[in-house]
Amino acid sequence: MPGKPTAGDGTSTRSEDPTPTFDRRGLLRSIDVGAGVTALGLGTAAAQTTVTGGGDALQAAIDDAESGDTIVVDDSETYDPIVIDAGITIETDADPTIEGDGGTGAAVSIEADGVTVEGFTVTNPDGPLGIKVGRGHDDAAIADNTTEDVGPTGKLGVTGIIVGQGDHDDISITNNEITDLDRETTDDSGFPTVNGILFDADNSDPGTLTNTTVNNNTIHDVESDIAPLGIVVQHETDGVDINNNEIRDLVAADDTDSDPDDGVDFGFTFAQGINIASPETEDTVVNHNVIEDITSEETILPEAVKIDGDGGGLTVRANQFLVAVGVILSAIVP
Repeated sequence: MPGKPTAGDGTSTRSEDPTPTFDRRGLLRSIDVGAGVTALGLGTAAAQTTVTGGGDALQAAIDDAESGDTIVVDDSETYDPIVIDAGITIETDADPTIEGDGGTGAAVSIEADGVTVEGFTVTNPDGPLGIKVGRGHDDAAIADNTTEDVGPTGKLGVTGIIVGQGDHDDISITNNEITDLDRETTDDSGFPTVNGILFDADNSDPGTLTNTTVNNNTIHDVESDIAPLGIVVQHETDGVDINNNEIRDLVAADDTDSDPDDGVDFGFTFAQGINIASPETEDTVVNHNVIEDITSEETILPEAVKIDGDGGGLTVRANQFLVAVGVILSAIVP
C-alpha cells in the first residue's frame, strides 16, 4: 500500500456540470480550498472535483464542497479518514483506500443528509468502525465499497458499516463487500461483538428506519471471541428490505482458547447471520439471502436468523440457510 504524502501533496480540480440549471450570466468564482487545491465554480451550480495524491487531499476537497457536488478520486493512493458534512457524492474511477487512524471513530463518517459513498476500499486497522452514518441522517447511499481489516479493538464492538441512532429514511447499503473484521476480548472490552452491518438503536428511544435497503452485500471472514453477527437491526422498522445478501465464514471462537490470559471468560459464544432486535416491525422482509459456514464453539448453536424483538411485520422467505439453526424466535412482542 502506498505511503501517505504530506499535507499539500494532494491536488484536485473542479469543473462544472455540463447541464447546469443556473443563470448562465452568473459570475465565475474561484475558491482557494487550501493545501494547494483550487476549485472553480459558476454561480451556484453543482460542481465536480477531481482529487489525486492521497493523504488529506480528499478531506480538503470535502471541506470546500457544497451540497450537490461530486468528488471523484482519480488515483489508487491511500487517503486519511474523512468526515462528510455536506450532501455530496464521493466516488472513484480507480482503486483508492480510505484508512482510519485506529482511534475510536470511523474511517468514513457521514454527518449530513444526501451523501453517496461509492467504490472505495475502507480500512481501519486497530480501530472499531469502517463506515458510519451519524445519528438521524437520511438519504445515504453506500455502494460498491470494500470494507476490510477493521479491529480488533473497540469497547462497544467492531463494525464494518454502522447506521447510528435516531430516525433514518432512505438508507441504501448495496453491493458492498465486508470482510476481515475481528474483535478480541480484553479486560475492559465490554461485550465484544463484531457486526458486518449494524443499525444501532438506543434502547430507550430506538428510532425508526423507513424506506431502507440492505441488498446484494457479501459479508465474510468475521471473527469474535464471543459473538460475530452479519446484519443487525435494532431500530423500529417500516419498509426495510434485506435481500440477496451472502453471509458466510462467521466464527465465534472461545475467548479462553484464543487468549487464556486476558482475564475474561463469558462462558459462551454465539454467532448469527441476521439479528432482528426491533421492538416493532412493519413491512420488513428478509428474502433470498444465503447464510452458511457459521461457527459457534461454545454452548449456543449458530443461528441463521435470530428474532429478538417483534416479528409481526416481518417476512422471511426463499432464503438458503446452511446453518445448524435456521430461524429462531426469541421473543415476539404483540
